[in-house]
Amino acid sequence: MTRTKKFWLAAAAMAALVVISGLAWQAAGKYQAIHANIGTVRMEQAARTAPDGVLQAQELLAEPVEQDGVTLHRAAYYPQAQTLICFFEGEDPNRDIYLAALPDANAIILPEEYGITTEIFEDVPPEALAGGIVVELTDWQFESAHPVTFALGG
Repeated sequence: MTRTKKFWLAAAAMAALVVISGLAWQAAGKYQAIHANIGTVRMEQAARTAPDGVLQAQELLAEPVEQDGVTLHRAAYYPQAQTLICFFEGEDPNRDIYLAALPDANAIILPEEYGITTEIFEDVPPEALAGGIVVELTDWQFESAHPVTFALGG
């Protein structure tokens, strides 16, 4: 094998390693964003009254659910704090996202990380989970909307 071929093979292997490392870094960051330990003031206050000082999370999805290009990766409900935290991918933060049973409840939206947007709903009684969470898919002119409902277990 000539020296030039060895050089180009080594360069190609290094380029492939850089690409694979970047993809692994992105995947690890995405996983971390979906499984982040998020806390609000309300959750901290509720944890102080919990017997062991830790809030119990109820995972409401067995696996991620995708509809019309939007994926709900995880929905965690903290009954002691009546807080629901949802981790979305592919949704536009300018769209309306709300609980079907509480359409006027506004979410706290955290900045996107690795393509994952976190929505936090507080003052959510357990019975409000039954209707699911709605993502209004709107066109860019906001002339039409198509609501997509993600069912929440629990």
